[in-house]
Amino acid sequence: MPLRTQLRLQRKSVRPLYEQVKAALKASIEQGELKPGEPLPGRMELCRLFGTNRLTVDRAVSELVREGWLIAVKGKGTFVAQPEARPSQVALTFAVVWSHYGIHENNIYWGPLMRGISHEAGELGARLVFREVLPSFYADLFKEVGADGLIVLAPLVEDELVLRELQKARIPFVATSSAYSDPTLPCVDTDNFVGVKAALEHLWALGHQDIAIVDLDLKQTDLLRRWEAFQKLTGEAGYKLDPRWALLFPDRRLGVREEVVRQWLDSVPLPTAVFAADYETTLVLLKVLRERGVRVPDEVSVVGFDDPASAAFLDPPLTTVRQPVEQLGRRAVQKLTDALRKGVVPEGTELLAPELIVRQSTSSPMRR
Repeated sequence: MPLRTQLRLQRKSVRPLYEQVKAALKASIEQGELKPGEPLPGRMELCRLFGTNRLTVDRAVSELVREGWLIAVKGKGTFVAQPEARPSQVALTFAVVWSHYGIHENNIYWGPLMRGISHEAGELGARLVFREVLPSFYADLFKEVGADGLIVLAPLVEDELVLRELQKARIPFVATSSAYSDPTLPCVDTDNFVGVKAALEHLWALGHQDIAIVDLDLKQTDLLRRWEAFQKLTGEAGYKLDPRWALLFPDRRLGVREEVVRQWLDSVPLPTAVFAADYETTLVLLKVLRERGVRVPDEVSVVGFDDPASAAFLDPPLTTVRQPVEQLGRRAVQKLTDALRKGVVPEGTELLAPELIVRQSTSSPMRR
């Protein structure tokens, strides 16, 4: 039976053509235009109706067969499935979005996070669409790809307004790897305060008082939270932070970071310990200390943040704060799915506990 309605494909849309064809066919089934047991129009007829090619149509039909909306009978054709054979719960589609540097380049963090998102989505039967897009277009993308919800990867401090607008518009989303002062925003993040506290308490227990911090770009909420935690905890413990021992710099390029750390170490008294707020900065710090002939941990103890497999094989093996990165990804998918299944939008920030991994880059301070 030929389709009576046609969908004009939006070729400038970010939504792939095969998804548009798939959505149109599914709508025709749901609206009763294509009835159970009826044959699907031939592939060439579908190509003509949608004004697209055979490859696009084949992919759309194949996905509908896999999802149970259509049945392919060898030698006879493709038919509309009976209602009882269709999926009892329509698969959810999540758009995974990001807008800034580092997502592609840094697999130390993003690899495990993406793995957690992908694995959990697979187990729940959810479909993922990945897009790099400016935050101001998150709402538009949500509509254009026909997503049920958004997973926003590591939005920046300045993106809080965009997230509030999504929340106000009741667009379902969960942000990962970020947390804001507003606890109602739906975020899943590491408890950075707990991580910094574990690192400092470890150094204090060893006898360190002269502790420096090397932090990166405070545009990222996690790094800002670590800097805030470091200041708060040292103050509460009665230690005065020497401003010379706080190195904050906005340029993420490794070569620039390396030169900044060199200049910094040449211009300040050497602390007995350094807390490096991310893994790449830790590597830069260790390299520069080695170049300067400073022995770790004999002369300076170093604690990092993040624990990829390589951390255990550094010289010396790194004492560091391990984040539950894969679990962050899984929990973001769970939080979004749970809310949608209940017919509500996600709410509230969840913080997952990190763990201090003690290795050989820390020891009691050497008397000077």
